[in-house]
Amino acid sequence: MARAAAGRLVPRLEPFDPQDRGAIHAVLVGGPAMPARVRAVVDFLSERLNGRAG
Repeated sequence: MARAAAGRLVPRLEPFDPQDRGAIHAVLVGGPAMPARVRAVVDFLSERLNGRAG
């Protein structure tokens, strides 16, 4: 949540519905120089979002 000028929290994801299914794309640049942590996050998200894990 973000803060309004008056210091109150402002909801940002109210229209978000976890049941919505839309395309998510990751563009990776770097080839073999890509940090392992970046590859690990992309692999984790890919597995989760494709329903292969947990």
